[in-house]
Amino acid sequence: MRFVRLASVLALALMTVACSKDVTVQAPTIAVTDLGSSSKTPGKYAVWIQTGGWNTEVKAAGYTCSAWSFPMALEGGYSSAAQSAFSQSFGSVQFITDTLKPADLKAQGFDAQIIVYQGGLSASFNPVAGFWTASLSASLGIDGTVAVVGPSGLTSQGTAKGIATGGSEDSMFASCSDAAEAIAAAGQVALKNFVLDAVNQAKLNVLEMRLKAQTASTPVTQ
Repeated sequence: MRFVRLASVLALALMTVACSKDVTVQAPTIAVTDLGSSSKTPGKYAVWIQTGGWNTEVKAAGYTCSAWSFPMALEGGYSSAAQSAFSQSFGSVQFITDTLKPADLKAQGFDAQIIVYQGGLSASFNPVAGFWTASLSASLGIDGTVAVVGPSGLTSQGTAKGIATGGSEDSMFASCSDAAEAIAAAGQVALKNFVLDAVNQAKLNVLEMRLKAQTASTPVTQ
């Protein structure tokens, strides 16, 4: 029994030849039931979802499998998932590729623009040796900023985060290449968590914008 456990550890440790394997993260499925509220926020919104900042090379957290690297792109799955979630959460949305000036928002009939900026990305994987088997675990975290711009300018903003872990299936002799499976799984869950957080933050920001506008228009009584 001890030999089998030792062999599974050695199988991972001996994978020291430099190697690279691309990781493709699939778009997470986001249903209405996943959202914080099933009701759509009324209004017409221009939505800009920043992309291009979440491509990285995932490395091992420790010495084992340290010669391996996994280039990962979150962009493809991110855009489609975010567009689906915002479409389900707001009355009318139009996805654009840049920010608009407050005067343009008013001229084009938008109540506000929702902007989702990409922030940091951290990712790593780590071999996990069991008594009989070995597997690989990956952790991934992303963050960003959600801003709402109204006809009078920036009204409010907040942060959004997506954190997740994923693992490959246990096997008698795990390979460092199995980390790709764990990284892809963690990436998909992190994307979903981030998108849901961003949508909820945007809904709160819009509510704050409306409350400010209502307060400003309410006459002060003595």
